[in-house]
Amino acid sequence: MPDKLSFSKTFQALERTISISQKRHAVVASNISNLDTPGYRPKDIDFKAALNRVLESGQELDLARTNPGHIDFKRSAAAGIEVIEEKGEWNGYNWLNIDREMTKLTQNNLIYRTGVEVLLRKMAILREVISQGGR
Repeated sequence: MPDKLSFSKTFQALERTISISQKRHAVVASNISNLDTPGYRPKDIDFKAALNRVLESGQELDLARTNPGHIDFKRSAAAGIEVIEEKGEWNGYNWLNIDREMTKLTQNNLIYRTGVEVLLRKMAILREVISQGGR
């Protein structure tokens, strides 16, 4: 019960926002790396739809296990984040528009940085309450 009082849904929403934007960054970066691939169709994640789906379902996202010594948490909501193939204009080589991809990367970076900044500020407030609460 204290966990629900201390850490509101805001923390969960921020965690999910950061996680989805990380996944979207990987997809957009993959598009950019395939700039010279003939016939390549760019992919994307609909950020708003993915965030709404995860928040409404109440499920957790998966965690990356970067070391075999880490605890293995398997969560199912990550499978709910759909990578969609975009419809673009044929440029004679593939369907990729580098300007559009760089714009998506910049927008996604702003979402990620905003989520991290808000999370850091919430943690600073919590730290202040804990340190000053006994006075």
